[in-house]
Amino acid sequence: MKKHPLVILFAGLFVVVFVAWFFFFDFFLGFLKVPVPPSTIYEVKGKYNENEYYVKYSDTIKVDIQKGIDSIIAEVNASISLKDSNSIISKFNKGDSCVFVDGVFLDLFLISDEVYECTDSAFDPTVYTIAKLWGFGPDGSEQIDGLYRNMEDRDLRDSLVLDYVDAASAEMESHMGYSKVRIGGDLLYNTMEEMNDKNMQDNFACKEDPALQMDFSALANGYIVDKIYDYLLYKKKISNFLVYVGGEVIAAGTRPDGSSWSVEVDNPTKEKATKLGFKLNAEFPAMAVCENYSTSKRVGKEVISGTFDPRKHLPVENEMVAVVILGQECVKADAYATAFMVMGITESIDFVETNPFESFEAFFIYKNEKGEFKTYASPGLTEILANDSKSSAKK
Repeated sequence: MKKHPLVILFAGLFVVVFVAWFFFFDFFLGFLKVPVPPSTIYEVKGKYNENEYYVKYSDTIKVDIQKGIDSIIAEVNASISLKDSNSIISKFNKGDSCVFVDGVFLDLFLISDEVYECTDSAFDPTVYTIAKLWGFGPDGSEQIDGLYRNMEDRDLRDSLVLDYVDAASAEMESHMGYSKVRIGGDLLYNTMEEMNDKNMQDNFACKEDPALQMDFSALANGYIVDKIYDYLLYKKKISNFLVYVGGEVIAAGTRPDGSSWSVEVDNPTKEKATKLGFKLNAEFPAMAVCENYSTSKRVGKEVISGTFDPRKHLPVENEMVAVVILGQECVKADAYATAFMVMGITESIDFVETNPFESFEAFFIYKNEKGEFKTYASPGLTEILANDSKSSAKK
């Protein structure tokens, strides 16, 4: 039986089309593909109290993140701002017994308690009880500036001010101590439903001494950094970004060119203004800095450190100049940076090298007995810096 000519024609056309499709598919597909725009670094800036913040993120489109960041800052301020007389911590400080607390207060209390215990009370938020006597905090400057205001002899006035605050600190010694603060309420939950039930969240903070006061500012910036990190990564689905709040930093992913996010901190060891550079990676994405040269206050000829030693109940006076901590959580890095500033170089190095359970690396700038600037890098950080130098040399 002869095949119909039309069948043969259609079969031939099918073969031709198939062969053409096979060989030219990629060519035609190029016309159909929609080009993906290159990633661009976008930036959002603002202020948190007296601190500047910025977020840099790499993406193909500009995403609205400002409202979310503002919401996070507002939530933290409502809980722990000393400038807000209606904040939870302000009510706690003015009160004489207990106040209900929110999740922010509870988070910071529990993290502070952990670092307080690990550092043998070198980190203690109740040090604010005496810090305000020395002129620190929202009302501190007014209090110390008002002392002996009408005295004409300025040198005598300054001497009397220092004697007064020193004596007042000694008297307030018995009115501070983190162990005197208690948290109660629904701290433990049996199910996730209970954890998410607002009616179950009725935690409260109580103090044994009405004169005791607290301040979480030593780890507040780190806490906000971590909250913004979670917001960007999990809610906005942004994978590559850098968050900076008042000196504390956290990073995720890389820059558009694939390089690591890097940050610089002031280097007081040099006569001219220079910077120290640190690269952030997946192992240590967070960095916190604590230093005394920009937070100090001058009373007459005396320079008063902005960091206080809760164990001596006085402003810090040791050889430590600056502390840089690289860690996994910025809030903990922030707290430990303050603790090491209090502990001094010898105690801090001993802590870093004998506590492997704490996952962070440390960089210290200090002065030796001759007043010369020296630096210390923890063993793990020394290796990281060496690898960074090798990578930079190859480029």
